[in-house]
Amino acid sequence: MKIQMSLLAIAIAFSTQAMADNNTADVDQTGFMNMANVGQTSRDGGSLDSSHDSDIDQVGLYNKANTYQNGVNHTIRINQLGGANKVESTQYSSTNTGIVNQTGVYNSVDLNQKSYKHLTRVTQDGFANHSESWQGASGSPAGRENTLVVTQTGAFNDSTATQQGSYAIARVTQSGYQHASDVMQTGEYNRARVTQEGRFNNSTVTQTGELGLAVVTQTGSRIDSTVTQAGANQVARVTQDGSSHDSLVNQSDANNTALVNQSDMLQYSDISQTGSENLAINNQSGYSNYAIVEQGGTNSDSLITQTGLNDHARVQQTGSGHSSDVLQQSGGFLSFVANRAHVVQSGAMNASSVTQTGGGNIASVLQY
Repeated sequence: MKIQMSLLAIAIAFSTQAMADNNTADVDQTGFMNMANVGQTSRDGGSLDSSHDSDIDQVGLYNKANTYQNGVNHTIRINQLGGANKVESTQYSSTNTGIVNQTGVYNSVDLNQKSYKHLTRVTQDGFANHSESWQGASGSPAGRENTLVVTQTGAFNDSTATQQGSYAIARVTQSGYQHASDVMQTGEYNRARVTQEGRFNNSTVTQTGELGLAVVTQTGSRIDSTVTQAGANQVARVTQDGSSHDSLVNQSDANNTALVNQSDMLQYSDISQTGSENLAINNQSGYSNYAIVEQGGTNSDSLITQTGLNDHARVQQTGSGHSSDVLQQSGGFLSFVANRAHVVQSGAMNASSVTQTGGGNIASVLQY
């Protein structure tokens, strides 16, 4: 079956200028029972500067592509190889671009663009991968000039991305089996990068402020990461390698930095930064360690390093200019017994250093 177009696509392609101006649709299909529907209209019922372009190439069987373009200067490119792949694409307003390439079977893409000058590029190779994206919003402010790049290989991977602010960039790369990524960007100039390898990994990034940076790298299995950024100039970098880790980062106010490194198995990290210009670093290896940091003041630093088994560390900082360093490591016969450290700093310019080796050690530091 060389070319197949729906009655709707044919009707629109041969309509008068009142329905569409300078529209081009090129559909090439080779295989069996492929279907392409193309709808193109100009805003305000027709405009001399309208120019739409759709190019759909499908090889295989039972592939389906539905596109609708309304406005000015949109572009959509779809290329599907394999079987039972599906694309739904909707573009409104002006100068939006969507590019989709799918290889394999049962992959699906739902692409939606509103407002001005968005770019979405989705590449999927494998079985039953799914990408869903929204760029822009109705009303004012509508959001503009967002960029989304999604690459998925393997099976049953799922990416959801919503960009309702402006000038945001999100890159999602998933390889392996049954990963899930959810990126929400509603502020301005935010950056998010999510990389997942292995199986059963989950990442959620929410950016509602401006100039936020979130980088999440997950390698292994059954790993979870949640990054929430409000305010301005927040930085979160989460690197997880191994299995069954959990990381939470919550940032508000401005200029906070959170760095999380987890390896081996069953690490838990929770960083909450509600002040400004704070730095929190949690490094975890070994087995089943817990690290919790709460920073509510300004210009404080916290470093937690855990390399043993079942250790617990909690640091709470309010005020300004504090420094806390906690080191928990195994050594000796009782290393399997949990070490526990709790540091509370308020006021100004306090410094604390706690080192625990072995097991069963308890440290409590209160500085006012």
